Amino acid sequence: MNKLFTRSFAILFLLTSCSKENEVTVPMNVQKQLESFEWSPIVSAKGTTNEQLKHKPKDCEKDNVYTFTFAESANKFTVNRGKELCGDDKLTFESSIFAEGQHRAFTYDKGKKSIKFADSDPYQSYEVQLDGDLLILISRNNNPVVYAAPVEYYFQGKRVASTK
Repeated sequence: MNKLFTRSFAILFLLTSCSKENEVTVPMNVQKQLESFEWSPIVSAKGTTNEQLKHKPKDCEKDNVYTFTFAESANKFTVNRGKELCGDDKLTFESSIFAEGQHRAFTYDKGKKSIKFADSDPYQSYEVQLDGDLLILISRNNNPVVYAAPVEYYFQGKRVASTK
């Protein structure tokens, strides 16, 4: 009986420790880069190919500032809205991500280097590309039934004072 208990405990321990290793966490270098900037939407200055896929921020979005917070309990993406509110304009990044809220929880997929927002379409994710103080979020919908072209959202980072 004692051997059976020991084996059961060992198997249970291995299963729980394996699941901890497989949890999706944001790599530290990506966390630091995302957290160290306040991100403001910009018009892309990159090439002219696939121009229709690049989001052009509306005037009401241009003074928004976005920040990332990483914590064990939940990763959080936050919008600090500028003076001009977008209202009911559904074609803005702000309204597509935040609706009426100011925060949105997300998870990170290391393999795909993408984030998925809580309570979003299970096929929807945002690939994260970082280049210094430039952030590109590429919206992707992998639903085989729906064709949705990827949309690129560009952000310029302004370094924030370290609070840690």
